[in-house]
Amino acid sequence: MRIENIEISNFRQYQKLQLKFGKRTGHGDLHIILAKNGVGKTNVLNAITWCLYDSEMHLCDKYTASEKLNNKYVQELRDSLPEGGNAIGEASVRILFASDDSTERIRFQRVGRFNVTDSAVVPVNSKFTIMHYADGEWNSIETDEDTLALVKKYVPEEIHEYIFFDGEHLEAYFKAGQSVNIKNGIEELTQAKILEKSEKAFNSYVTDVLSPLLSKSSNKDVSDAQTELDNIQEAIDASQSAIDEYTTQINSCDNQIADLDAIINGHVNVADKTSRLKAVEGLIDEYKDKIDKKNTQIMSFVREYTQYFAMYSSIKSLYVYIQEQDKHGKLPPRIDKFLLESIEKHKHCCVCDQPLSDHSFNFIEELKKELEVSSETSALLNKSVVMLRQYLSKIASYKTQRDTLYQELSDLKTDYEKFIEEERQINVYLMSIPNTDEITKAIDQKKEFRKTRDDIVAKRGVEEAHKKELEDQYSVQEKKLKSLIDKNKQLEKVNAQSEYCKKCRNIIKQTRLDLLSECRSEMETETFEMFSSLLWKKNAFTKVEILEDYTFRLLDNYGFQTLGSCSAAERALLALSFTLALQKVSMHDSLLFIDTPIGRVDDDNRLNFVETLCNISNSKQVILTFTPTEYDQSVCAALADKYSTFSTLTIENGITTII
Repeated sequence: MRIENIEISNFRQYQKLQLKFGKRTGHGDLHIILAKNGVGKTNVLNAITWCLYDSEMHLCDKYTASEKLNNKYVQELRDSLPEGGNAIGEASVRILFASDDSTERIRFQRVGRFNVTDSAVVPVNSKFTIMHYADGEWNSIETDEDTLALVKKYVPEEIHEYIFFDGEHLEAYFKAGQSVNIKNGIEELTQAKILEKSEKAFNSYVTDVLSPLLSKSSNKDVSDAQTELDNIQEAIDASQSAIDEYTTQINSCDNQIADLDAIINGHVNVADKTSRLKAVEGLIDEYKDKIDKKNTQIMSFVREYTQYFAMYSSIKSLYVYIQEQDKHGKLPPRIDKFLLESIEKHKHCCVCDQPLSDHSFNFIEELKKELEVSSETSALLNKSVVMLRQYLSKIASYKTQRDTLYQELSDLKTDYEKFIEEERQINVYLMSIPNTDEITKAIDQKKEFRKTRDDIVAKRGVEEAHKKELEDQYSVQEKKLKSLIDKNKQLEKVNAQSEYCKKCRNIIKQTRLDLLSECRSEMETETFEMFSSLLWKKNAFTKVEILEDYTFRLLDNYGFQTLGSCSAAERALLALSFTLALQKVSMHDSLLFIDTPIGRVDDDNRLNFVETLCNISNSKQVILTFTPTEYDQSVCAALADKYSTFSTLTIENGITTII
C-alpha cells in the first residue's frame, strides 16, 4: 500500500494543508518535501503517527511540546469566547492509502477534540474512523476490532519504525537498543508473537489452573509431588533466565571488544597485527584446553599404573611359579578335546595321517577321560597365565608410555609458551605505535573485557550444567507424580489435560524457535545481499550476523565486528537494508517515509545515498523531506526528473502552507 494524499487541519503549524503523492508514469514512486528547519517537516510524520496510532512518535521532547491544536486557530476561538467561557476546537488528520493499481483504498481519519479556555487547551477525546474502498464502493468500518485489524494489517504500530523514519533515528538505528529494535521487528513481522502468546496461554493454564488442582489435592503424596515439580520448574526457569542473561553479557563483551578492535584497526600497519593477535588468542585458548586434557590423561595414566606397581611383586611371583611348574611337567596337559573327538569319530589320526589301530583307539578314549578331570584346571591356569602376561607386558611398557605422554605435554607447553610470547610481542608492538594513549587504553580495556567474558562463559557453563541437573530431576519427579496419579483415578483426567497442554506448549515453542531461527538466517543473507548491492564501497564487509539474543553484527574481511566504526551513511544504509530485508522476508511490503535522510551523511557519500534511495523508489513508495541546506545543487541535480511529486513548504505568521 502507498499513501495517495494527506489532509491536515488545525494540527500544530498546519491550519489547512493537503499533500498529494501521485505517481507519474515512467518515474519512480519518489516524493520530495522541501522546507526550512522549523517549518514543520517532522510534524508531517507526527501527524501521520497521531492519526494512525494516537501518538506523536517523532517529537523532540513530548513533555515540553505545545498542544496539538494550531495556535492561530486557538487564538481565533479565544477571541470569540465569552468571559470565563470555553469552546471546543478540533484538529484532524486524514490519510488515504491505496494499492498500486488503486483497486483497494483505505482512508484513515482521526479527529481530536480540545477544550479551549482563556488560559488552557485541554484534550477531550479523539475519534478514529476508517473507510474501506473495495469492489467499487466505500464502506465504513464500524467495530473497534475491525478498525484495529486493518491498521495492524497495513501499518501495524509495532513496526512503525520500519516505515516512518527520521534521519537521526536512521543513523543511530544500531547504536542504542539495537537488539530490542531487531527483536521487535522480526517477531512482529513473522507473527512469532502470536505463537508466543499461544505458548504462554497453554503454560498459564497448566501452572495457574491444572497444577494447583494437583498441588492442593487431598492426596498428600500427589500434592507434595506436584509442589516439588512446580519448585523444580521454577528453578529451571530461573536457571534459563540466568543463562540468557549471561549470553547477553557475553555478546555485550564481544561488541565492546569489537569496538576496541575498531579503534586499534584505525591505525596504520595495525590491521594485520590485530588480525594475527585474534588468531593467536584463539590458539592460546586451544592449547590451554589441550594441556588441561593432557594433564588429565597423565593423571589417569598414573592412577592406573599405581595399581599395577602395587601388585607387581605378587603378579611376578605367581607367573614365575606357574612357568616353573609347567617346565617340570607338573601342570595338567594342554590337550585339544575337539581334536580328540574328531580323531575318534573318523578313526583316523589328523596328525600322522594314519588309520587308528585298536590300541590307538583305546588310548584316545583313556586320554579323553583324563581330559575331563584336568580340563578345568588347565583352562583356569592357562587363562591366569595370559592375564599375568598382559599385566607384565603393560608394566614393561610403562616407561615408554610415560615418556611419550610427558613429551607430548612438553611439546604442548612449548607451543603454548610460544603463542603467549607472540601475543606479548604483538601487544608490545600495538602499544608502541603513535597515539599510544588511545591504543594502550584500548588494548588494556580489551584484556579486561576478554577476562570478564571468560569469567561469564565459565559461569554460563556452570549454570547450563545446573539446568541439566534440574531437568533430570524434573523428569524423575514427573514420572513419580504420574505413578501416583495412575493410582488415583479422580486425578487422572487432570493429569491427562496437563500432559496434553504441555505437549501443545512444547510444539508451539519449538515451532516459534524454528521460525525465528530460519527468519534470522534469511535476514542475515538478505540484509547483507541488499547492503552489498546498495553499498558504494565494495568488498569492505563479508557478513551480517544476527545472534540468538538479536545482537546485530557486521563483519569485515578480518572477521571483526565493524558496526561501531561504520560511517553515519553506512549505518543509515545498513538500517535501510535491514528494513527492506525484513519487509521482504516477512512479505509485509511497506512504504518508506524518511525525514532528512542525509542530514548526518558526510558530503562524500551524500550523492551515493541519494542514488540508493532513488533505486529503492523503483520498487516501493519513498517519501523524503529535505532542508534547503541538504538539498544543494549536487543533490538537486542527482534527483532531477527522478521524482513523481515535489512540494515546498513555507511558514508565515505561524502557519505552514505549500508554495
